[in-house]
Amino acid sequence: MEAEPTTPDVEPTVTGEAAVADGTAELSRSLLKSAGPRLLRDILGPTLSFYAGWKITGNLVVGVALGSAFSFAAYRYERRHGRPGIVARLVLAFVVVQAIVGLATGSAEAYLIQPAILGTLNGAAWLVSVALRKPLAGAFAGEVFPFDEETRASDAYRSTFSHISIVFGVFFIGFAAIQLLVLLTVGIDAFVAVRLLDAAGILVMIVWCVRYAVGRLGDGMQLSPGTLT
Repeated sequence: MEAEPTTPDVEPTVTGEAAVADGTAELSRSLLKSAGPRLLRDILGPTLSFYAGWKITGNLVVGVALGSAFSFAAYRYERRHGRPGIVARLVLAFVVVQAIVGLATGSAEAYLIQPAILGTLNGAAWLVSVALRKPLAGAFAGEVFPFDEETRASDAYRSTFSHISIVFGVFFIGFAAIQLLVLLTVGIDAFVAVRLLDAAGILVMIVWCVRYAVGRLGDGMQLSPGTLT
């Protein structure tokens, strides 16, 4: 009597949904580990350098010099490592203007209020980019994720990064308003504390952004190893 054919044992496989979830978590961790410190440096470095110099010496010029020097050092570091450094370039350009205004007015408040004003303009730019159908989130994502032309041209890509750009735009405008209010009504020490909260909020936003983008674009988006080194 012929033996019945047996079917080989099949190892249970991870579902596509679970694989995406695992990939998203790994992507978030990798991005925070690599880009997180750079963002904190670019966002907080100039402000904290100014604050330390000004607070310790009581001299505005010392604070402005330290804040400006920090931004120049960050920019040179990014260029030496071959990174686009979009954030670093933007911060560097703004710090030059900020230093001129701070020194011309001789006021720490005038120096510090500028990042809050920039935050408002920055948020507006993110919202306008959506109206122009060229969401800024897509441009900044290019520093981390490589996309092929087909993905970039897709409706899903535009829709995903348009939504992200709107959320970031509202976030930047909202926090800028809070910073302006705190600086003008409470004082410089409280303003610096709010800047710290702002940076922490941006890191949370990055995690959300990755999860949302991966969930929408799936296999069309992969982490670029070169940008995380």
